[in-house]
Amino acid sequence: MLLLNEESIVRSVDLNAMMDEIEKALVYAEHEEFAMPLRSNTVFGPDKDSLMLMPCLTAYTWGCKLLTLRPKNPEKKLPFINGSVVLFDAHTGETTAFLEGKIVTAVRTGAVGGVGIRNTAKPDISSLGLIGAGTQGYWQARYGCAARGSVKELWIYDIFSGKLPEFAKKLEPVIPNVNIRIAKNAAELLENTQAVMTATTTKEPLFPDSAELLRGHAFSGIGSYLPDMREYPDALFSVTGDNVYIDTPHALDESGDLITPLANGSLKKEQIHTYAQRIENKKDNDWPETSLCKSVGMALFDVAASNLLVRLAKEKGEGTDIPF
Repeated sequence: MLLLNEESIVRSVDLNAMMDEIEKALVYAEHEEFAMPLRSNTVFGPDKDSLMLMPCLTAYTWGCKLLTLRPKNPEKKLPFINGSVVLFDAHTGETTAFLEGKIVTAVRTGAVGGVGIRNTAKPDISSLGLIGAGTQGYWQARYGCAARGSVKELWIYDIFSGKLPEFAKKLEPVIPNVNIRIAKNAAELLENTQAVMTATTTKEPLFPDSAELLRGHAFSGIGSYLPDMREYPDALFSVTGDNVYIDTPHALDESGDLITPLANGSLKKEQIHTYAQRIENKKDNDWPETSLCKSVGMALFDVAASNLLVRLAKEKGEGTDIPF
Protein backbone atom coordinates (compact mmCIF):
# COMPACT_ATOMS: atom_id res chain seq x y z
CA MET A 1 0.00 0.00 0.00
CA LEU A 2 1.29 3.45 -0.91
CA LEU A 3 0.91 6.14 1.74
CA LEU A 4 0.80 9.72 0.43
CA ASN A 5 0.85 12.62 2.87
CA GLU A 6 0.09 16.24 1.97
CA GLU A 7 3.69 17.14 1.11
CA SER A 8 4.09 14.14 -1.22
CA ILE A 9 0.84 14.98 -2.99
CA VAL A 10 1.75 18.65 -3.48
CA ARG A 11 5.14 17.65 -4.92
CA SER A 12 3.46 15.13 -7.25
CA VAL A 13 0.54 17.15 -8.62
CA ASP A 14 0.54 18.29 -12.26
CA LEU A 15 -2.17 20.93 -12.78
CA ASN A 16 -2.86 20.36 -16.47
CA ALA A 17 -2.68 16.57 -16.16
CA MET A 18 -5.18 16.76 -13.29
CA MET A 19 -7.59 18.89 -15.34
CA ASP A 20 -7.28 16.35 -18.17
CA GLU A 21 -8.09 13.57 -15.71
CA ILE A 22 -11.13 15.38 -14.31
CA GLU A 23 -12.43 16.03 -17.83
CA LYS A 24 -12.15 12.30 -18.52
CA ALA A 25 -13.99 11.57 -15.26
CA LEU A 26 -16.81 13.96 -16.18
CA VAL A 27 -17.28 12.27 -19.55
CA TYR A 28 -16.98 8.84 -17.88
CA ALA A 29 -19.77 9.85 -15.51
CA GLU A 30 -21.97 10.69 -18.49
CA HIS A 31 -21.54 7.40 -20.31
CA GLU A 32 -20.03 4.60 -18.23
CA GLU A 33 -21.47 2.32 -15.58
CA PHE A 34 -20.26 2.94 -12.05
CA ALA A 35 -21.66 2.81 -8.53
CA MET A 36 -21.67 6.06 -6.57
CA PRO A 37 -24.36 6.62 -3.95
CA LEU A 38 -25.12 10.14 -2.86
CA ARG A 39 -22.61 11.09 -0.18
CA SER A 40 -23.53 10.09 3.36
CA ASN A 41 -23.31 13.02 5.76
CA THR A 42 -23.71 12.36 9.49
CA VAL A 43 -24.17 15.55 11.51
CA PHE A 44 -23.54 15.80 15.24
CA GLY A 45 -23.91 18.51 17.89
CA PRO A 46 -24.99 22.16 17.92
CA ASP A 47 -22.10 23.27 15.70
CA LYS A 48 -23.22 20.83 12.98
CA ASP A 49 -19.92 18.96 12.96
CA SER A 50 -20.13 16.18 10.41
CA LEU A 51 -18.52 13.05 9.03
CA MET A 52 -18.98 12.59 5.30
CA LEU A 53 -18.47 9.31 3.42
CA MET A 54 -18.07 9.33 -0.36
CA PRO A 55 -17.63 5.85 -1.91
CA CYS A 56 -17.30 5.14 -5.63
CA LEU A 57 -16.81 1.87 -7.51
CA THR A 58 -15.62 1.85 -11.13
CA ALA A 59 -14.29 -0.81 -13.48
CA TYR A 60 -10.73 0.42 -12.94
CA THR A 61 -10.62 1.15 -9.20
CA TRP A 62 -12.65 1.39 -6.03
CA GLY A 63 -12.31 4.16 -3.53
CA CYS A 64 -13.83 5.98 -0.60
CA LYS A 65 -13.19 9.43 0.78
CA LEU A 66 -13.85 10.12 4.44
CA LEU A 67 -14.09 13.75 5.46
CA THR A 68 -14.67 15.55 8.74
CA LEU A 69 -16.16 19.06 8.56
CA ARG A 70 -15.80 21.18 11.70
CA PRO A 71 -17.31 24.69 11.24
CA LYS A 72 -15.63 26.05 14.39
CA ASN A 73 -12.14 24.90 13.42
CA PRO A 74 -11.15 28.09 11.53
CA GLU A 75 -11.71 30.08 14.72
CA LYS A 76 -9.06 27.86 16.31
CA LYS A 77 -6.79 28.30 13.27
CA LEU A 78 -7.41 24.68 12.31
CA PRO A 79 -8.63 23.34 8.92
CA PHE A 80 -12.38 23.26 8.34
CA ILE A 81 -11.93 19.97 6.42
CA ASN A 82 -9.83 16.93 7.37
CA GLY A 83 -9.95 13.39 6.06
CA SER A 84 -8.52 10.53 4.04
CA VAL A 85 -8.96 8.70 0.74
CA VAL A 86 -8.59 4.92 0.51
CA LEU A 87 -8.14 3.15 -2.84
CA PHE A 88 -8.78 -0.54 -3.49
CA ASP A 89 -7.89 -2.84 -6.37
CA ALA A 90 -11.04 -3.20 -8.48
CA HIS A 91 -10.30 -6.88 -9.21
CA THR A 92 -9.20 -8.17 -5.81
CA GLY A 93 -10.50 -5.64 -3.28
CA GLU A 94 -7.03 -5.22 -1.77
CA THR A 95 -6.11 -1.83 -0.30
CA THR A 96 -3.67 -0.15 -2.69
CA ALA A 97 -3.25 3.42 -1.42
CA PHE A 98 -4.03 5.76 1.46
CA LEU A 99 -3.97 9.50 0.77
CA GLU A 100 -4.39 12.60 2.94
CA GLY A 101 -7.94 13.64 2.11
CA LYS A 102 -7.84 17.38 2.73
CA ILE A 103 -5.29 17.99 0.00
CA VAL A 104 -6.95 15.50 -2.38
CA THR A 105 -10.18 17.47 -1.95
CA ALA A 106 -8.42 20.78 -2.61
CA VAL A 107 -6.49 19.48 -5.63
CA ARG A 108 -9.45 17.79 -7.31
CA THR A 109 -11.85 20.64 -6.54
CA GLY A 110 -9.34 23.11 -7.92
CA ALA A 111 -9.15 20.99 -11.05
CA VAL A 112 -12.95 21.03 -11.46
CA GLY A 113 -12.89 24.82 -11.18
CA GLY A 114 -10.08 24.94 -13.73
CA VAL A 115 -12.04 22.67 -16.08
CA GLY A 116 -14.93 25.14 -15.86
CA ILE A 117 -12.64 28.00 -16.90
CA ARG A 118 -10.92 25.89 -19.56
CA ASN A 119 -14.26 25.05 -21.22
CA THR A 120 -16.18 28.34 -20.98
CA ALA A 121 -13.73 31.27 -20.70
CA LYS A 122 -12.32 32.64 -23.94
CA PRO A 123 -8.77 31.38 -24.59
CA ASP A 124 -7.26 34.88 -24.63
CA ILE A 125 -8.66 36.30 -21.38
CA SER A 126 -6.16 38.49 -19.57
CA SER A 127 -7.87 38.88 -16.19
CA LEU A 128 -9.27 36.41 -13.69
CA GLY A 129 -11.14 37.05 -10.44
CA LEU A 130 -11.24 34.93 -7.29
CA ILE A 131 -13.51 35.32 -4.28
CA GLY A 132 -12.54 33.24 -1.25
CA ALA A 133 -9.06 33.39 0.29
CA GLY A 134 -8.96 29.95 1.88
CA THR A 135 -7.29 26.68 0.93
CA GLN A 136 -9.85 26.04 -1.79
CA GLY A 137 -9.34 29.54 -3.16
CA TYR A 138 -5.58 29.01 -3.34
CA TRP A 139 -6.00 25.98 -5.58
CA GLN A 140 -8.78 27.60 -7.62
CA ALA A 141 -6.41 30.45 -8.45
CA ARG A 142 -3.61 28.09 -9.44
CA TYR A 143 -5.83 26.00 -11.69
CA GLY A 144 -7.60 29.02 -13.20
CA CYS A 145 -4.27 30.54 -14.23
CA ALA A 146 -3.09 27.17 -15.57
CA ALA A 147 -6.31 26.75 -17.56
CA ARG A 148 -5.77 30.10 -19.23
CA GLY A 149 -2.08 30.92 -19.57
CA SER A 150 -3.05 34.27 -21.07
CA VAL A 151 -4.05 35.60 -17.62
CA LYS A 152 -1.90 38.57 -16.62
CA GLU A 153 -3.94 39.86 -13.66
CA LEU A 154 -5.62 38.00 -10.80
CA TRP A 155 -8.07 40.08 -8.77
CA ILE A 156 -8.81 38.64 -5.33
CA TYR A 157 -11.47 39.45 -2.73
CA ASP A 158 -12.65 38.03 0.57
CA ILE A 159 -15.15 39.35 3.09
CA PHE A 160 -12.32 39.03 5.63
CA SER A 161 -10.11 41.55 3.87
CA GLY A 162 -7.29 41.21 6.40
CA LYS A 163 -6.48 37.78 4.97
CA LEU A 164 -5.82 39.09 1.47
CA PRO A 165 -2.24 40.46 1.71
CA GLU A 166 -0.94 37.18 3.17
CA PHE A 167 -3.01 35.19 0.66
CA ALA A 168 -1.52 37.20 -2.22
CA LYS A 169 1.98 36.60 -0.87
CA LYS A 170 1.32 32.84 -0.76
CA LEU A 171 0.17 32.87 -4.41
CA GLU A 172 3.02 34.96 -5.81
CA PRO A 173 5.62 32.15 -6.06
CA VAL A 174 3.25 29.71 -7.80
CA ILE A 175 1.86 32.18 -10.38
CA PRO A 176 4.98 34.35 -10.88
CA ASN A 177 3.90 35.90 -14.19
CA VAL A 178 0.53 37.09 -12.90
CA ASN A 179 0.00 40.47 -11.23
CA ILE A 180 -2.15 39.96 -8.11
CA ARG A 181 -4.55 42.78 -7.28
CA ILE A 182 -6.77 43.15 -4.21
CA ALA A 183 -10.34 44.30 -4.92
CA LYS A 184 -12.25 46.54 -2.50
CA ASN A 185 -15.47 44.61 -3.14
CA ALA A 186 -17.10 42.11 -5.49
CA ALA A 187 -18.33 44.83 -7.85
CA GLU A 188 -14.79 46.15 -8.40
CA LEU A 189 -13.62 42.60 -9.02
CA LEU A 190 -16.31 42.16 -11.70
CA GLU A 191 -15.41 45.44 -13.37
CA ASN A 192 -11.80 44.34 -13.84
CA THR A 193 -12.13 40.69 -14.85
CA GLN A 194 -13.37 38.44 -17.63
CA ALA A 195 -13.70 35.18 -15.68
CA VAL A 196 -14.43 34.63 -11.99
CA MET A 197 -13.97 31.70 -9.62
CA THR A 198 -15.76 31.52 -6.26
CA ALA A 199 -14.89 29.37 -3.26
CA THR A 200 -16.95 30.51 -0.27
CA THR A 201 -19.61 29.18 2.09
CA THR A 202 -21.76 32.33 1.98
CA LYS A 203 -25.51 32.14 2.48
CA GLU A 204 -26.08 35.40 0.59
CA PRO A 205 -25.04 36.06 -3.03
CA LEU A 206 -21.57 37.54 -3.35
CA PHE A 207 -22.40 39.88 -6.22
CA PRO A 208 -24.83 42.76 -6.81
CA ASP A 209 -28.05 41.58 -8.46
CA SER A 210 -27.13 43.44 -11.64
CA ALA A 211 -27.31 41.76 -15.04
CA GLU A 212 -25.03 44.39 -16.57
CA LEU A 213 -22.28 43.86 -14.00
CA LEU A 214 -22.51 40.09 -14.31
CA ARG A 215 -22.67 40.02 -18.11
CA GLY A 216 -19.51 39.11 -19.99
CA HIS A 217 -17.99 36.75 -17.40
CA ALA A 218 -17.30 33.03 -17.29
CA PHE A 219 -18.16 32.05 -13.69
CA SER A 220 -16.95 28.89 -11.97
CA GLY A 221 -18.48 28.26 -8.55
CA ILE A 222 -17.39 25.51 -6.18
CA GLY A 223 -18.41 26.98 -2.83
CA SER A 224 -22.12 26.53 -2.17
CA TYR A 225 -22.67 22.84 -1.53
CA LEU A 226 -25.77 23.02 0.71
CA PRO A 227 -29.34 24.20 0.01
CA ASP A 228 -28.95 27.28 2.24
CA MET A 229 -25.69 28.40 0.62
CA ARG A 230 -25.66 30.70 -2.37
CA GLU A 231 -22.88 32.58 -4.20
CA TYR A 232 -24.77 33.89 -7.27
CA PRO A 233 -27.77 36.24 -7.58
CA ASP A 234 -30.89 35.71 -9.69
CA ALA A 235 -29.83 38.32 -12.25
CA LEU A 236 -27.02 36.06 -13.49
CA PHE A 237 -29.48 33.65 -15.09
CA SER A 238 -31.04 36.39 -17.17
CA VAL A 239 -27.73 36.73 -19.07
CA THR A 240 -26.35 33.17 -19.14
CA GLY A 241 -28.97 31.84 -21.54
CA ASP A 242 -28.45 28.08 -21.85
CA ASN A 243 -24.85 28.29 -20.64
CA VAL A 244 -25.36 26.89 -17.13
CA TYR A 245 -23.36 23.73 -16.46
CA ILE A 246 -23.36 21.27 -13.54
CA ASP A 247 -20.82 18.58 -12.71
CA THR A 248 -23.41 16.08 -11.46
CA PRO A 249 -27.23 15.90 -11.39
CA HIS A 250 -26.94 15.84 -7.58
CA ALA A 251 -26.15 19.56 -7.78
CA LEU A 252 -29.81 20.29 -8.53
CA ASP A 253 -30.77 18.97 -5.10
CA GLU A 254 -27.75 20.12 -3.12
CA SER A 255 -26.77 23.69 -3.96
CA GLY A 256 -28.75 26.81 -3.14
CA ASP A 257 -27.21 28.35 -6.26
CA LEU A 258 -29.56 26.11 -8.25
CA ILE A 259 -32.37 25.22 -5.84
CA THR A 260 -33.37 28.83 -5.09
CA PRO A 261 -33.44 30.27 -8.64
CA LEU A 262 -35.21 27.14 -9.93
CA ALA A 263 -37.84 27.57 -7.23
CA ASN A 264 -38.43 31.27 -7.91
CA GLY A 265 -38.40 30.89 -11.69
CA SER A 266 -35.31 32.96 -12.49
CA LEU A 267 -33.61 29.77 -13.72
CA LYS A 268 -35.26 27.13 -15.93
CA LYS A 269 -34.20 23.48 -16.04
CA GLU A 270 -33.82 23.68 -19.81
CA GLN A 271 -30.99 26.20 -19.33
CA ILE A 272 -28.93 23.61 -17.46
CA HIS A 273 -26.52 21.12 -19.03
CA THR A 274 -23.67 18.95 -17.75
CA TYR A 275 -19.97 19.76 -17.93
CA ALA A 276 -19.58 16.59 -20.00
CA GLN A 277 -22.01 17.89 -22.64
CA ARG A 278 -20.00 21.09 -22.88
CA ILE A 279 -16.68 19.21 -23.08
CA GLU A 280 -17.92 16.84 -25.79
CA ASN A 281 -19.87 19.34 -27.90
CA LYS A 282 -17.67 22.43 -27.67
CA LYS A 283 -16.57 23.81 -31.04
CA ASP A 284 -13.78 26.18 -32.07
CA ASN A 285 -14.67 29.81 -31.35
CA ASP A 286 -17.74 28.66 -29.41
CA TRP A 287 -17.31 30.74 -26.28
CA PRO A 288 -20.39 32.04 -24.46
CA GLU A 289 -20.53 35.69 -23.48
CA THR A 290 -21.72 34.77 -19.98
CA SER A 291 -21.77 31.36 -18.31
CA LEU A 292 -21.86 29.55 -14.98
CA CYS A 293 -20.17 26.25 -14.16
CA LYS A 294 -21.51 25.01 -10.83
CA SER A 295 -19.81 22.12 -9.04
CA VAL A 296 -20.74 20.30 -5.84
CA GLY A 297 -18.26 17.47 -6.37
CA MET A 298 -18.61 13.70 -6.37
CA ALA A 299 -16.62 10.68 -5.24
CA LEU A 300 -15.71 9.80 -8.82
CA PHE A 301 -13.48 12.89 -8.88
CA ASP A 302 -11.66 11.66 -5.77
CA VAL A 303 -11.10 8.24 -7.30
CA ALA A 304 -9.84 9.72 -10.57
CA ALA A 305 -7.65 12.34 -8.86
CA SER A 306 -6.22 9.86 -6.35
CA ASN A 307 -5.42 7.34 -9.09
CA LEU A 308 -3.52 10.00 -11.00
CA LEU A 309 -1.72 11.20 -7.87
CA VAL A 310 -0.60 7.65 -7.07
CA ARG A 311 0.71 7.24 -10.61
CA LEU A 312 2.54 10.59 -10.55
CA ALA A 313 3.94 9.93 -7.08
CA LYS A 314 5.37 6.58 -8.15
CA GLU A 315 7.01 8.23 -11.17
CA LYS A 316 8.62 10.81 -8.89
CA GLY A 317 9.55 8.43 -6.10
CA GLU A 318 7.15 10.08 -3.66
CA GLY A 319 5.26 8.41 -0.83
CA THR A 320 5.93 5.46 1.47
CA ASP A 321 5.21 1.80 0.70
CA ILE A 322 3.70 0.10 3.73
CA PRO A 323 2.94 -3.63 4.12
CA PHE A 324 -0.75 -3.90 4.89
